[in-house]
Amino acid sequence: ANASARRAVARDDDARGFERASMTDLTATIAARVEAHLVLPLLEFAGAKGTYDAKDVLKAKLDVLNKTNMCDFAADVHKEVNGGEPTAEMKAKRAAAIEAHGTLSAAAAKAVKFASDVVAVNQLSRDKTFNVKFAKENHGIEAEDVEALFKFAKFQYECGDYVAAAAHLGVVQLLSTDAARCESALWGRYAADILTRNWQGALDDMNRLRDAIESNTSTSALAKMKQRAWLLHASLFVFFNHLNGRNLIMDVMFQEKYVQAVQQEAPSLMRYLAVAVVTNKKRKSMLKDLVKIIQSDTYRDPVLDFVLALFVEFDFSKAQDSLKACDALLDGDFFLVGCKSAFLESARSYVIESYCKVNKRVSIAGLAERLGMSAEEVESWIANLIRANKLNAKIDSEAGYVLMHTDVKSVNEQIIEKTKALMSKTKSLTQAVLANTQAQAY
Repeated sequence: ANASARRAVARDDDARGFERASMTDLTATIAARVEAHLVLPLLEFAGAKGTYDAKDVLKAKLDVLNKTNMCDFAADVHKEVNGGEPTAEMKAKRAAAIEAHGTLSAAAAKAVKFASDVVAVNQLSRDKTFNVKFAKENHGIEAEDVEALFKFAKFQYECGDYVAAAAHLGVVQLLSTDAARCESALWGRYAADILTRNWQGALDDMNRLRDAIESNTSTSALAKMKQRAWLLHASLFVFFNHLNGRNLIMDVMFQEKYVQAVQQEAPSLMRYLAVAVVTNKKRKSMLKDLVKIIQSDTYRDPVLDFVLALFVEFDFSKAQDSLKACDALLDGDFFLVGCKSAFLESARSYVIESYCKVNKRVSIAGLAERLGMSAEEVESWIANLIRANKLNAKIDSEAGYVLMHTDVKSVNEQIIEKTKALMSKTKSLTQAVLANTQAQAY
């Protein structure tokens, strides 16, 4: 009885631990909205960070692997979780996968040979009619060969051969006249490009998918909104790995259709938009738009709490508390851990700038204590803000104070500032339209 009670208490403790972690950890939320293979990197990260119990992470990984044809990988994880050899069911699945590989490979042999011919593939264009005729007349490729290539590429992806799958799915997109097949191939290639860390290729795929979603006249408005939400979840890999990713997420998520998709289907994605805005010093004008979106929704987490506390409530104590919570949150977020330092640095800069602007006389020591920084660091940051013309102030180092000067902007300066913001938004919209136009797949 005592042993049963202890096990019950342990289960309750595990459940509470999971609940505490899931309050800020979005692994499960994102995993529910991305393809199974994309979940594996998230679980690897969660395991390495100790976000959840190591055994639970391994079990989750095994559940994901059992949905794929990566049988050997699944067998290795099974051994870690349960010990011993793979089950009879796992062995049978592996034998079936080997047999299926042979069958599908043979059926797609002609198309695979064509796809491997770099010279031939480079002669294909966006004109499907030309492509079909060229492939048939010069290489004997029929519609059934293209279909066989699609099935083989899909199987390769399921087996974890992402490089080959991406290449073959790209050829399917160029040769198939079936719109549904082309869209399916594009989603598959997108995932494969992400998993091979081909970020430019993945960005091109993302733009093609955005165009495909909007141009599909047979899909209902509700279905399109859900597709946008699915695309945004997968696109987090691109947004936080591509060199221009944090600009891209702003270009996409500030569009009205995607704002609706986030608010209705995926409010937790606001965390990622907020981090991108706060860390982007060249597009500070987007902060106002960010605040409006956050205020129009009820979802909250430490990042969003920080934005509201600082830019709406001017509650510096609350902002600092939220910032401390952000430190741990970003460190445990697969997508945001890489920009943790940039976020904290930019956030502290905003705190110092805002605090100085609402106080005529600021104690450097007091502000340093509030921010958990040294007085020297705070003084250096304030000096940098003054040099960058972000603060109209004077530092009295001997007294240890910052003295603010009244700075009332003229009508002309206000007009110029608003015009700059409009120009920034227009430029972003133009770039997004051009990216979609240039990346049309078919």
